[in-house]
Amino acid sequence: MPDTIAVQPFIDTFPSDAGTRVPDADFTTYGEGQLPSAVIELWRTHGLGWYGGGRVALVDPGTWMPVLQTWFGSGVTSVPFAVTSFGHIYHYDRVAGRDRIQCLDPHFQHNAIVSENGTAFFTEHLTGSSSHLADLRDLHKAARDAQGELAVDEIFYFEPILALGGKVSLDNLQKGNGPEHVADIHRQIAARRSR
Repeated sequence: MPDTIAVQPFIDTFPSDAGTRVPDADFTTYGEGQLPSAVIELWRTHGLGWYGGGRVALVDPGTWMPVLQTWFGSGVTSVPFAVTSFGHIYHYDRVAGRDRIQCLDPHFQHNAIVSENGTAFFTEHLTGSSSHLADLRDLHKAARDAQGELAVDEIFYFEPILALGGKVSLDNLQKGNGPEHVADIHRQIAARRSR
């Protein structure tokens, strides 16, 4: 078991699931220039994968970057590093010398800054009562009971999509490839708007 780390309150609340894996040194070295030290520390001590019984995942930014490019354009400068079980994407950039962690909520077409500090993001935001993890705790449990555990890069979602009038209901619940589905939400909304 790793020693206590700066984001220990996050680990205490959302322990790493059995399938997490520590990435190789080249991967973490690349990440050092792109992400806050709290993310790199988690990669090195606990790894990529699901935490808290599949509620939030630390993800490979390369897998999820095309999703941000679909939503924000090819010039997007933020780097995705975590995803909730329902596809909310946490992404990081540095603007005017300040850290900025944002959350893209694809279901309601909303992107907001949730923290300006990597450690506080894990120890205060994610563990706090106003995060998506807190809001979706009961729904996550019901989704997992109905659909089973999520694999790497899978998410739960609703069909029809919520942004086009779908309902939050276990009858509409599915699970599948997260990057594909979150990008598809954007494409469906864009197609509807262009009519």
